[in-house]
Amino acid sequence: MDFIVSNLSDSGTGSLRWAIGEANASSGFDQIQVDASLSGGTIGLSSSLAVLNDQVSIDGLIGDDGSPQVLLDFNGADGLIFSGNDASDSTLAGFALVDAGGDGLTLDASRITVENTYIGVGLDGVTGIANRGNGVLITSKSDNNVIGNLDPLTGEPLSEQFSNLISSNEGSGIVIKGSNWNKIANNRIGTTADGTEDLGNNGHGIHLKSKSKHNQIGGIAHQGNDPTKDEFARPGQGNLISGNDKNGVLINKKSTKNYLYGNFIGTDSQGTSAIGNSGDGVAIINADHNSLIGTTRNESPFIYYNVVSGNSNNGLRVRDSDDITIHANFFGLGADNSTVVANHGDGVLVEGNSKDTIHGGVIPLGNVNAGNKGNGISVTDEVSGFISFNTFGGLTAFGDIAPNQKSGIFISSSGGNTRIRTNVLSGNVQHGLHISGEAKDIWVDPNIIGLNTYGTQAVAKDDPSNSWANQMDGIRVDQQANDIRISGQRKSVIPQNTISNNDGYGIRIIDQASKIVINDTYLGYGVEGKKVFENIKGEIFLGPKVRLYNDVFVGSNMKYSANDYIWMFA
Repeated sequence: MDFIVSNLSDSGTGSLRWAIGEANASSGFDQIQVDASLSGGTIGLSSSLAVLNDQVSIDGLIGDDGSPQVLLDFNGADGLIFSGNDASDSTLAGFALVDAGGDGLTLDASRITVENTYIGVGLDGVTGIANRGNGVLITSKSDNNVIGNLDPLTGEPLSEQFSNLISSNEGSGIVIKGSNWNKIANNRIGTTADGTEDLGNNGHGIHLKSKSKHNQIGGIAHQGNDPTKDEFARPGQGNLISGNDKNGVLINKKSTKNYLYGNFIGTDSQGTSAIGNSGDGVAIINADHNSLIGTTRNESPFIYYNVVSGNSNNGLRVRDSDDITIHANFFGLGADNSTVVANHGDGVLVEGNSKDTIHGGVIPLGNVNAGNKGNGISVTDEVSGFISFNTFGGLTAFGDIAPNQKSGIFISSSGGNTRIRTNVLSGNVQHGLHISGEAKDIWVDPNIIGLNTYGTQAVAKDDPSNSWANQMDGIRVDQQANDIRISGQRKSVIPQNTISNNDGYGIRIIDQASKIVINDTYLGYGVEGKKVFENIKGEIFLGPKVRLYNDVFVGSNMKYSANDYIWMFA
Protein backbone atom coordinates (compact mmCIF):
# COMPACT_ATOMS: atom_id res chain seq x y z
CA MET A 1 0.00 0.00 0.00
CA ASP A 2 0.99 3.65 -0.41
CA PHE A 3 1.08 6.06 2.50
CA ILE A 4 1.59 9.80 1.94
CA VAL A 5 3.42 12.01 4.43
CA SER A 6 1.45 15.21 4.00
CA ASN A 7 2.71 17.28 6.95
CA LEU A 8 5.80 17.87 9.08
CA SER A 9 4.10 17.06 12.38
CA ASP A 10 5.64 14.74 14.96
CA SER A 11 2.52 12.57 15.03
CA GLY A 12 -1.03 12.26 13.78
CA THR A 13 -2.53 11.36 10.44
CA GLY A 14 -0.27 12.33 7.55
CA SER A 15 2.88 12.39 9.69
CA LEU A 16 5.94 10.22 9.11
CA ARG A 17 5.29 8.48 12.43
CA TRP A 18 1.77 7.63 11.31
CA ALA A 19 2.99 6.35 7.93
CA ILE A 20 5.58 4.05 9.53
CA GLY A 21 2.95 2.66 11.89
CA GLU A 22 0.60 1.98 9.02
CA ALA A 23 3.31 0.35 6.93
CA ASN A 24 4.34 -1.92 9.80
CA ALA A 25 0.72 -2.96 10.28
CA SER A 26 0.23 -3.71 6.58
CA SER A 27 1.74 -7.04 5.62
CA GLY A 28 3.93 -7.09 2.49
CA PHE A 29 5.56 -4.32 0.51
CA ASP A 30 4.49 -0.74 1.24
CA GLN A 31 5.60 2.66 0.01
CA ILE A 32 5.90 5.82 2.08
CA GLN A 33 6.07 8.97 -0.02
CA VAL A 34 6.59 12.56 1.07
CA ASP A 35 4.38 15.21 -0.53
CA ALA A 36 6.34 17.62 -2.71
CA SER A 37 4.97 20.60 -0.80
CA LEU A 38 7.17 19.66 2.18
CA SER A 39 10.42 20.28 0.29
CA GLY A 40 12.96 22.06 2.49
CA GLY A 41 11.01 21.25 5.65
CA THR A 42 12.02 19.69 8.97
CA ILE A 43 10.30 16.85 10.80
CA GLY A 44 11.20 17.31 14.45
CA LEU A 45 10.61 14.30 16.69
CA SER A 46 9.77 14.25 20.37
CA SER A 47 10.38 10.49 20.77
CA SER A 48 11.73 7.54 18.85
CA LEU A 49 9.96 6.29 15.75
CA ALA A 50 8.83 2.69 15.58
CA VAL A 51 11.35 0.16 14.34
CA LEU A 52 10.71 -0.60 10.66
CA ASN A 53 9.84 -4.31 10.67
CA ASP A 54 8.15 -4.85 7.31
CA GLN A 55 9.33 -4.30 3.73
CA VAL A 56 8.96 -0.64 2.83
CA SER A 57 10.24 1.97 0.42
CA ILE A 58 10.65 5.30 2.23
CA ASP A 59 10.81 7.97 -0.43
CA GLY A 60 11.63 11.43 0.80
CA LEU A 61 12.24 14.26 -1.64
CA ILE A 62 15.29 14.55 -3.88
CA GLY A 63 16.48 17.76 -5.53
CA ASP A 64 17.70 18.09 -9.08
CA ASP A 65 21.28 17.75 -7.80
CA GLY A 66 20.47 14.49 -6.00
CA SER A 67 20.40 16.03 -2.52
CA PRO A 68 17.68 15.20 0.05
CA GLN A 69 15.01 17.84 0.62
CA VAL A 70 13.51 16.80 3.98
CA LEU A 71 15.34 17.02 7.33
CA LEU A 72 14.49 14.36 9.92
CA ASP A 73 15.66 15.68 13.31
CA PHE A 74 15.62 12.93 15.93
CA ASN A 75 16.26 15.43 18.76
CA GLY A 76 18.24 12.85 20.72
CA ALA A 77 15.79 9.97 20.15
CA ASP A 78 16.75 6.74 18.36
CA GLY A 79 17.69 6.92 14.71
CA LEU A 80 15.95 4.94 12.00
CA ILE A 81 16.11 1.18 12.48
CA PHE A 82 15.27 -1.53 9.92
CA SER A 83 15.02 -4.87 11.73
CA GLY A 84 13.87 -8.43 11.11
CA ASN A 85 13.54 -10.66 8.08
CA ASP A 86 10.28 -9.05 7.00
CA ALA A 87 12.04 -5.67 6.67
CA SER A 88 14.55 -7.00 4.15
CA ASP A 89 14.61 -5.50 0.64
CA SER A 90 13.53 -2.08 1.92
CA THR A 91 14.84 1.23 0.57
CA LEU A 92 15.49 4.70 1.95
CA ALA A 93 16.11 7.94 0.05
CA GLY A 94 15.59 11.67 0.21
CA PHE A 95 16.15 12.52 3.90
CA ALA A 96 18.80 14.14 6.05
CA LEU A 97 19.06 12.13 9.29
CA VAL A 98 20.45 14.21 12.16
CA ASP A 99 20.83 14.40 15.96
CA ALA A 100 19.98 10.80 16.81
CA GLY A 101 20.85 9.82 20.37
CA GLY A 102 22.81 6.88 18.98
CA ASP A 103 23.37 5.70 15.42
CA GLY A 104 21.66 7.69 12.69
CA LEU A 105 20.64 4.57 10.76
CA THR A 106 20.77 0.93 11.87
CA LEU A 107 20.43 -1.94 9.41
CA ASP A 108 19.40 -5.11 11.24
CA ALA A 109 17.68 -6.50 8.14
CA SER A 110 19.22 -7.54 4.83
CA ARG A 111 19.30 -6.19 1.27
CA ILE A 112 18.53 -2.60 2.25
CA THR A 113 19.35 0.15 -0.27
CA VAL A 114 20.16 3.66 0.98
CA GLU A 115 20.53 6.44 -1.59
CA ASN A 116 20.47 10.25 -1.76
CA THR A 117 20.56 10.59 2.00
CA TYR A 118 22.58 12.86 4.28
CA ILE A 119 23.52 11.36 7.63
CA GLY A 120 24.87 13.80 10.21
CA VAL A 121 24.62 16.86 7.95
CA GLY A 122 21.87 19.40 7.29
CA LEU A 123 20.13 19.94 3.97
CA ASP A 124 22.71 22.51 2.91
CA GLY A 125 25.40 19.79 2.81
CA VAL A 126 27.66 21.96 4.93
CA THR A 127 26.25 22.21 8.44
CA GLY A 128 27.14 19.32 10.70
CA ILE A 129 24.29 18.15 12.96
CA ALA A 130 25.89 15.09 14.45
CA ASN A 131 24.22 11.84 15.27
CA ARG A 132 25.62 10.88 18.65
CA GLY A 133 26.71 7.43 17.58
CA ASN A 134 27.76 6.19 14.17
CA GLY A 135 26.25 7.45 10.97
CA VAL A 136 25.31 3.94 9.80
CA LEU A 137 25.55 0.66 11.73
CA ILE A 138 25.20 -2.60 9.81
CA THR A 139 24.80 -5.51 12.21
CA SER A 140 25.66 -9.19 11.95
CA LYS A 141 22.00 -9.90 11.16
CA SER A 142 22.19 -7.77 8.02
CA ASP A 143 23.90 -8.73 4.74
CA ASN A 144 23.91 -7.72 1.07
CA ASN A 145 23.06 -4.06 1.57
CA VAL A 146 23.86 -1.21 -0.83
CA ILE A 147 24.90 2.08 0.73
CA GLY A 148 25.06 4.43 -2.24
CA ASN A 149 24.67 4.06 -5.98
CA LEU A 150 26.20 1.38 -8.17
CA ASP A 151 25.22 3.13 -11.41
CA PRO A 152 27.15 6.39 -11.98
CA LEU A 153 25.18 9.10 -13.72
CA THR A 154 25.88 10.05 -17.29
CA GLY A 155 26.28 13.58 -18.57
CA GLU A 156 27.66 14.86 -15.27
CA PRO A 157 31.34 15.07 -14.20
CA LEU A 158 32.21 12.15 -11.96
CA SER A 159 33.90 14.49 -9.50
CA GLU A 160 30.49 16.06 -8.85
CA GLN A 161 28.56 12.82 -8.45
CA PHE A 162 27.73 11.11 -5.19
CA SER A 163 24.80 9.43 -3.52
CA ASN A 164 24.97 9.64 0.29
CA LEU A 165 26.79 12.15 2.48
CA ILE A 166 27.85 10.63 5.81
CA SER A 167 29.78 13.16 7.87
CA SER A 168 30.10 14.89 11.23
CA ASN A 169 28.83 11.97 13.31
CA GLU A 170 30.24 11.45 16.80
CA GLY A 171 31.14 7.85 16.04
CA SER A 172 32.33 6.49 12.70
CA GLY A 173 30.68 7.16 9.37
CA ILE A 174 29.81 3.53 8.60
CA VAL A 175 30.39 0.55 10.90
CA ILE A 176 30.07 -2.94 9.43
CA LYS A 177 29.96 -5.30 12.41
CA GLY A 178 30.07 -8.96 11.47
CA SER A 179 28.16 -8.31 8.25
CA ASN A 180 28.91 -9.68 4.80
CA TRP A 181 28.52 -8.92 1.07
CA ASN A 182 27.68 -5.22 1.46
CA LYS A 183 28.48 -2.66 -1.24
CA ILE A 184 29.50 0.85 -0.19
CA ALA A 185 29.65 2.92 -3.38
CA ASN A 186 29.65 6.52 -4.57
CA ASN A 187 29.40 8.20 -1.15
CA ARG A 188 31.14 11.11 0.54
CA ILE A 189 32.23 10.18 4.04
CA GLY A 190 33.79 12.90 6.18
CA THR A 191 33.51 15.93 3.89
CA THR A 192 30.98 18.52 2.88
CA ALA A 193 28.62 17.72 0.03
CA ASP A 194 30.85 19.35 -2.57
CA GLY A 195 33.83 17.29 -1.39
CA THR A 196 36.05 20.30 -0.78
CA GLU A 197 35.95 20.83 3.02
CA ASP A 198 36.60 18.76 6.12
CA LEU A 199 33.43 17.68 7.96
CA GLY A 200 34.89 14.54 9.44
CA ASN A 201 33.25 11.90 11.53
CA ASN A 202 34.80 11.72 15.00
CA GLY A 203 35.70 8.08 14.49
CA HIS A 204 36.74 6.29 11.32
CA GLY A 205 35.26 6.91 7.91
CA ILE A 206 34.42 3.20 7.48
CA HIS A 207 35.10 0.52 10.08
CA LEU A 208 34.88 -3.20 9.25
CA LYS A 209 35.14 -5.45 12.28
CA SER A 210 33.97 -8.67 13.96
CA LYS A 211 34.85 -11.00 11.08
CA SER A 212 33.03 -9.00 8.40
CA LYS A 213 33.57 -10.66 5.01
CA HIS A 214 33.21 -10.06 1.28
CA ASN A 215 32.36 -6.37 1.56
CA GLN A 216 33.09 -4.05 -1.36
CA ILE A 217 34.11 -0.45 -0.73
CA GLY A 218 33.87 1.29 -4.09
CA GLY A 219 33.61 -0.70 -7.29
CA ILE A 220 35.11 -1.54 -10.65
CA ALA A 221 33.03 0.73 -12.89
CA HIS A 222 35.22 3.02 -14.97
CA GLN A 223 35.25 5.14 -18.10
CA GLY A 224 38.43 3.79 -19.62
CA ASN A 225 40.65 6.13 -17.66
CA ASP A 226 44.39 5.54 -17.70
CA PRO A 227 46.46 8.13 -15.81
CA THR A 228 49.62 6.85 -17.46
CA LYS A 229 48.23 8.21 -20.76
CA ASP A 230 46.80 11.42 -19.26
CA GLU A 231 43.28 9.99 -19.38
CA PHE A 232 41.62 10.83 -16.07
CA ALA A 233 38.14 10.09 -14.79
CA ARG A 234 37.21 9.41 -11.21
CA PRO A 235 36.39 5.72 -10.86
CA GLY A 236 32.63 5.61 -11.11
CA GLN A 237 31.73 3.70 -7.96
CA GLY A 238 34.44 4.96 -5.66
CA ASN A 239 33.83 6.75 -2.36
CA LEU A 240 35.43 9.93 -1.09
CA ILE A 241 36.60 9.08 2.45
CA SER A 242 38.39 12.08 3.89
CA GLY A 243 38.65 14.36 6.91
CA ASN A 244 37.75 11.74 9.49
CA ASP A 245 39.27 12.04 12.95
CA LYS A 246 40.70 8.53 13.00
CA ASN A 247 41.43 6.32 9.99
CA GLY A 248 39.77 6.68 6.64
CA VAL A 249 39.08 2.92 6.55
CA LEU A 250 39.86 0.50 9.38
CA ILE A 251 39.62 -3.24 8.74
CA ASN A 252 40.30 -5.27 11.87
CA LYS A 253 39.19 -8.05 14.21
CA LYS A 254 39.60 -10.86 11.68
CA SER A 255 37.53 -9.28 8.95
CA THR A 256 38.55 -10.92 5.70
CA LYS A 257 38.15 -10.94 1.91
CA ASN A 258 37.06 -7.32 1.73
CA TYR A 259 37.95 -5.17 -1.29
CA LEU A 260 38.62 -1.47 -1.89
CA TYR A 261 38.26 -0.21 -5.46
CA GLY A 262 38.37 3.31 -6.83
CA ASN A 263 38.22 5.30 -3.59
CA PHE A 264 39.79 8.67 -2.86
CA ILE A 265 40.97 8.44 0.74
CA GLY A 266 42.46 11.62 2.24
CA THR A 267 41.88 13.96 -0.70
CA ASP A 268 39.20 16.27 -2.02
CA SER A 269 36.66 15.16 -4.63
CA GLN A 270 39.08 15.93 -7.45
CA GLY A 271 41.73 13.75 -5.85
CA THR A 272 44.40 16.46 -6.08
CA SER A 273 44.28 18.32 -2.73
CA ALA A 274 44.52 17.00 0.81
CA ILE A 275 41.60 16.62 3.22
CA GLY A 276 43.50 14.16 5.33
CA ASN A 277 42.13 11.58 7.69
CA SER A 278 43.81 12.12 11.06
CA GLY A 279 45.05 8.53 11.29
CA ASP A 280 46.04 6.30 8.40
CA GLY A 281 44.23 6.40 5.10
CA VAL A 282 43.60 2.65 5.33
CA ALA A 283 44.58 0.50 8.31
CA ILE A 284 44.40 -3.30 8.10
CA ILE A 285 45.10 -4.81 11.53
CA ASN A 286 44.76 -8.47 12.45
CA ALA A 287 42.67 -9.03 9.33
CA ASP A 288 43.89 -11.45 6.65
CA HIS A 289 43.10 -11.69 2.92
CA ASN A 290 42.01 -8.09 2.23
CA SER A 291 42.79 -6.13 -0.93
CA LEU A 292 43.20 -2.69 -2.48
CA ILE A 293 42.75 -3.15 -6.21
CA GLY A 294 43.04 -0.63 -9.06
CA THR A 295 42.98 -2.98 -12.03
CA THR A 296 43.30 -6.61 -12.98
CA ARG A 297 46.07 -8.24 -14.95
CA ASN A 298 44.12 -8.09 -18.20
CA GLU A 299 43.07 -4.43 -18.03
CA SER A 300 44.77 -1.08 -18.51
CA PRO A 301 46.77 0.49 -15.66
CA PHE A 302 44.94 2.24 -12.84
CA ILE A 303 41.45 2.20 -14.35
CA TYR A 304 39.66 2.06 -10.99
CA TYR A 305 42.55 3.01 -8.77
CA ASN A 306 42.43 3.95 -5.09
CA VAL A 307 44.12 7.24 -4.25
CA VAL A 308 45.32 7.01 -0.64
CA SER A 309 47.03 10.33 -0.12
CA GLY A 310 47.06 13.40 2.11
CA ASN A 311 46.58 11.52 5.37
CA SER A 312 48.12 12.55 8.70
CA ASN A 313 49.86 9.22 9.25
CA ASN A 314 50.50 6.57 6.60
CA GLY A 315 48.62 5.98 3.40
CA LEU A 316 48.20 2.27 4.14
CA ARG A 317 49.18 0.45 7.32
CA VAL A 318 49.24 -3.37 7.37
CA ARG A 319 49.84 -4.84 10.83
CA ASP A 320 49.71 -8.51 11.89
CA SER A 321 47.74 -9.35 8.74
CA ASP A 322 48.52 -12.02 6.15
CA ASP A 323 47.92 -12.25 2.41
CA ILE A 324 47.15 -8.60 1.73
CA THR A 325 47.03 -7.67 -1.97
CA ILE A 326 47.82 -4.14 -3.17
CA HIS A 327 47.53 -3.58 -6.93
CA ALA A 328 47.57 -0.38 -9.02
CA ASN A 329 47.02 2.41 -6.47
CA PHE A 330 48.45 5.82 -5.69
CA PHE A 331 50.02 6.47 -2.27
CA GLY A 332 51.14 10.09 -1.81
CA LEU A 333 50.29 11.24 -5.31
CA GLY A 334 47.04 12.73 -6.60
CA ALA A 335 44.57 11.17 -8.99
CA ASP A 336 46.17 13.01 -11.91
CA ASN A 337 49.44 11.06 -11.57
CA SER A 338 51.18 14.41 -11.18
CA THR A 339 50.25 16.43 -8.09
CA VAL A 340 51.96 15.52 -4.83
CA VAL A 341 49.39 14.99 -2.04
CA ALA A 342 51.71 13.72 0.66
CA ASN A 343 50.87 11.26 3.37
CA HIS A 344 52.66 12.55 6.46
CA GLY A 345 54.06 9.11 7.25
CA ASP A 346 54.95 6.36 4.81
CA GLY A 347 53.04 5.63 1.65
CA VAL A 348 52.68 2.00 2.75
CA LEU A 349 53.83 0.61 6.12
CA VAL A 350 53.88 -3.17 6.66
CA GLU A 351 54.67 -4.14 10.24
CA GLY A 352 54.23 -6.64 13.06
CA ASN A 353 54.20 -10.28 11.97
CA SER A 354 52.40 -9.74 8.66
CA LYS A 355 53.07 -12.46 6.10
CA ASP A 356 52.87 -12.54 2.31
CA THR A 357 51.94 -8.98 1.48
CA ILE A 358 51.83 -8.58 -2.30
CA HIS A 359 52.55 -4.97 -3.26
CA GLY A 360 52.16 -4.80 -7.03
CA GLY A 361 52.65 -7.42 -9.68
CA VAL A 362 53.25 -7.81 -13.39
CA ILE A 363 52.33 -4.84 -15.56
CA PRO A 364 49.77 -3.26 -15.09
CA LEU A 365 49.52 -4.14 -11.38
CA GLY A 366 52.27 -1.88 -9.98
CA ASN A 367 51.63 0.93 -7.49
CA VAL A 368 52.87 4.50 -7.23
CA ASN A 369 54.45 5.32 -3.85
CA ALA A 370 55.67 8.88 -4.27
CA GLY A 371 55.64 12.27 -2.61
CA ASN A 372 55.26 10.98 0.96
CA LYS A 373 56.90 12.67 3.93
CA GLY A 374 58.24 9.31 5.07
CA ASN A 375 59.31 6.40 2.89
CA GLY A 376 57.45 5.23 -0.16
CA ILE A 377 57.27 1.77 1.46
CA SER A 378 58.45 0.65 4.92
CA VAL A 379 58.72 -3.03 5.86
CA THR A 380 59.57 -3.52 9.54
CA ASP A 381 59.45 -5.79 12.61
CA GLU A 382 59.07 -9.50 11.74
CA VAL A 383 57.29 -9.15 8.41
CA SER A 384 57.94 -12.05 6.05
CA GLY A 385 57.13 -12.90 2.47
CA PHE A 386 56.81 -9.27 1.37
CA ILE A 387 57.18 -8.45 -2.33
CA SER A 388 57.34 -5.07 -4.03
CA PHE A 389 56.84 -5.60 -7.75
CA ASN A 390 56.64 -2.79 -10.32
CA THR A 391 56.58 0.04 -7.79
CA PHE A 392 57.24 3.63 -8.82
CA GLY A 393 59.03 4.79 -5.66
CA GLY A 394 59.71 8.53 -5.79
CA LEU A 395 58.36 9.30 -9.24
CA THR A 396 55.02 9.32 -11.03
CA ALA A 397 53.86 6.36 -13.11
CA PHE A 398 56.11 6.41 -16.19
CA GLY A 399 56.78 10.10 -15.55
CA ASP A 400 58.42 12.83 -13.52
CA ILE A 401 60.08 13.04 -10.13
CA ALA A 402 57.83 13.10 -7.04
CA PRO A 403 60.27 12.53 -4.17
CA ASN A 404 59.55 10.71 -0.97
CA GLN A 405 61.21 12.69 1.78
CA LYS A 406 62.94 9.57 3.05
CA SER A 407 63.71 6.52 0.88
CA GLY A 408 61.84 4.85 -1.94
CA ILE A 409 61.77 1.56 0.00
CA PHE A 410 62.99 0.98 3.56
CA ILE A 411 63.38 -2.56 4.91
CA SER A 412 64.31 -3.54 8.46
CA SER A 413 62.15 -6.66 8.86
CA SER A 414 63.78 -9.80 10.17
CA GLY A 415 61.12 -12.22 8.89
CA GLY A 416 62.85 -12.91 5.60
CA ASN A 417 61.76 -13.92 2.11
CA THR A 418 61.56 -10.28 1.00
CA ARG A 419 61.64 -9.59 -2.73
CA ILE A 420 62.31 -6.22 -4.38
CA ARG A 421 61.57 -6.87 -8.02
CA THR A 422 61.23 -4.73 -11.16
CA ASN A 423 60.84 -1.42 -9.33
CA VAL A 424 61.93 2.07 -10.28
CA LEU A 425 63.26 3.83 -7.17
CA SER A 426 64.36 7.30 -8.13
CA GLY A 427 64.24 10.94 -7.05
CA ASN A 428 64.01 10.31 -3.30
CA VAL A 429 65.48 12.70 -0.74
CA GLN A 430 67.38 9.86 0.94
CA HIS A 431 68.09 6.48 -0.67
CA GLY A 432 66.46 4.54 -3.43
CA LEU A 433 66.51 1.37 -1.31
CA HIS A 434 67.58 1.33 2.35
CA ILE A 435 68.12 -2.06 4.04
CA SER A 436 68.76 -1.70 7.75
CA GLY A 437 68.29 -3.05 11.28
CA GLU A 438 68.23 -6.84 11.42
CA ALA A 439 66.82 -7.25 7.94
CA LYS A 440 67.65 -10.58 6.34
CA ASP A 441 66.90 -12.81 3.38
CA ILE A 442 66.30 -10.10 0.79
CA TRP A 443 66.57 -10.49 -2.96
CA VAL A 444 66.93 -7.33 -5.05
CA ASP A 445 66.54 -8.04 -8.79
CA PRO A 446 66.04 -6.41 -11.27
CA ASN A 447 65.45 -2.72 -10.49
CA ILE A 448 66.25 0.75 -11.80
CA ILE A 449 67.57 3.03 -9.08
CA GLY A 450 68.38 6.66 -9.89
CA LEU A 451 67.19 6.95 -13.49
CA ASN A 452 63.86 7.41 -15.25
CA THR A 453 61.34 4.61 -15.74
CA TYR A 454 63.14 3.28 -18.79
CA GLY A 455 66.66 3.56 -17.36
CA THR A 456 67.71 5.86 -20.18
CA GLN A 457 67.73 9.39 -18.70
CA ALA A 458 69.24 11.11 -15.69
CA VAL A 459 67.34 14.40 -15.89
CA ALA A 460 64.06 15.56 -17.35
CA LYS A 461 64.43 16.79 -20.92
CA ASP A 462 62.36 19.90 -20.29
CA ASP A 463 64.11 20.74 -17.00
CA PRO A 464 67.75 19.65 -16.67
CA SER A 465 67.70 20.68 -12.99
CA ASN A 466 65.06 18.02 -12.34
CA SER A 467 67.10 14.87 -11.76
CA TRP A 468 65.91 11.33 -11.09
CA ALA A 469 68.89 10.90 -8.78
CA ASN A 470 68.30 9.74 -5.25
CA GLN A 471 69.93 12.43 -3.14
CA MET A 472 71.92 9.95 -1.07
CA ASP A 473 72.79 6.38 -2.07
CA GLY A 474 71.16 4.15 -4.63
CA ILE A 475 71.21 1.23 -2.19
CA ARG A 476 72.28 1.65 1.44
CA VAL A 477 72.85 -1.48 3.55
CA ASP A 478 73.72 -0.87 7.20
CA GLN A 479 73.46 -1.98 10.83
CA GLN A 480 73.12 -5.79 11.11
CA ALA A 481 71.39 -6.43 7.79
CA ASN A 482 72.50 -9.75 6.30
CA ASP A 483 71.81 -12.44 3.72
CA ILE A 484 71.13 -9.99 0.90
CA ARG A 485 71.35 -10.77 -2.79
CA ILE A 486 71.65 -7.79 -5.14
CA SER A 487 71.76 -9.96 -8.18
CA GLY A 488 70.01 -12.42 -10.42
CA GLN A 489 69.15 -13.10 -14.00
CA ARG A 490 65.40 -12.64 -13.79
CA LYS A 491 64.24 -11.45 -17.20
CA SER A 492 61.70 -8.62 -17.34
CA VAL A 493 61.21 -5.17 -18.83
CA ILE A 494 64.28 -4.27 -16.75
CA PRO A 495 67.15 -6.49 -17.95
CA GLN A 496 69.27 -6.24 -14.77
CA ASN A 497 69.77 -4.11 -11.66
CA THR A 498 70.77 -0.67 -12.90
CA ILE A 499 71.99 1.65 -10.14
CA SER A 500 73.17 4.94 -11.57
CA ASN A 501 73.10 8.74 -11.34
CA ASN A 502 72.70 8.87 -7.54
CA ASP A 503 74.20 11.76 -5.56
CA GLY A 504 75.89 9.38 -3.12
CA TYR A 505 77.26 5.93 -3.90
CA GLY A 506 75.61 3.39 -6.12
CA ILE A 507 75.83 0.84 -3.31
CA ARG A 508 77.06 1.68 0.20
CA ILE A 509 77.57 -1.17 2.69
CA ILE A 510 78.54 -0.18 6.23
CA ASP A 511 78.36 -1.13 9.93
CA GLN A 512 78.00 -4.89 10.58
CA ALA A 513 76.18 -5.68 7.36
CA SER A 514 77.24 -9.10 6.03
CA LYS A 515 76.52 -12.04 3.71
CA ILE A 516 75.87 -9.81 0.71
CA VAL A 517 76.21 -10.97 -2.89
CA ILE A 518 76.30 -8.55 -5.82
CA ASN A 519 76.00 -9.95 -9.35
CA ASP A 520 74.41 -9.03 -12.68
CA THR A 521 74.33 -5.32 -11.89
CA TYR A 522 75.16 -2.17 -13.86
CA LEU A 523 76.58 0.69 -11.83
CA GLY A 524 76.91 4.09 -13.47
CA TYR A 525 75.35 3.05 -16.79
CA GLY A 526 71.93 3.06 -18.37
CA VAL A 527 70.04 -0.20 -18.74
CA GLU A 528 71.65 -0.91 -22.12
CA GLY A 529 75.15 -0.56 -20.69
CA LYS A 530 76.17 2.11 -23.19
CA LYS A 531 75.44 5.57 -21.82
CA VAL A 532 77.30 6.63 -18.67
CA PHE A 533 75.39 8.01 -15.65
CA GLU A 534 77.95 7.91 -12.87
CA ASN A 535 77.00 7.78 -9.23
CA ILE A 536 78.54 10.98 -7.90
CA LYS A 537 80.61 9.61 -4.98
CA GLY A 538 81.47 6.29 -6.57
CA GLU A 539 79.99 2.98 -7.47
CA ILE A 540 80.52 0.83 -4.35
CA PHE A 541 81.59 1.87 -0.86
CA LEU A 542 82.52 -0.63 1.85
CA GLY A 543 82.75 0.57 5.44
CA PRO A 544 85.71 -0.26 7.71
CA LYS A 545 83.99 -3.29 9.28
CA VAL A 546 82.92 -4.78 5.98
CA ARG A 547 85.28 -7.34 4.43
CA LEU A 548 85.42 -7.92 0.72
CA TYR A 549 84.79 -11.57 -0.27
CA ASN A 550 83.86 -12.43 3.32
CA ASP A 551 81.00 -10.07 4.15
CA VAL A 552 80.51 -8.94 0.55
CA PHE A 553 81.03 -11.02 -2.58
CA VAL A 554 81.03 -9.40 -5.99
CA GLY A 555 80.72 -11.86 -8.82
CA SER A 556 79.96 -11.99 -12.53
CA ASN A 557 78.17 -9.87 -15.09
CA MET A 558 79.04 -6.57 -13.41
CA LYS A 559 79.45 -3.36 -15.38
CA TYR A 560 80.91 -0.16 -13.93
CA SER A 561 81.13 3.29 -15.45
CA ALA A 562 84.49 4.35 -16.82
CA ASN A 563 87.06 5.50 -14.20
CA ASP A 564 84.77 4.43 -11.39
CA TYR A 565 85.61 0.81 -10.77
CA ILE A 566 86.41 1.98 -7.26
CA TRP A 567 86.34 0.22 -3.92
CA MET A 568 86.50 2.68 -1.05
CA PHE A 569 87.36 1.70 2.47
CA ALA A 570 87.05 4.19 5.34
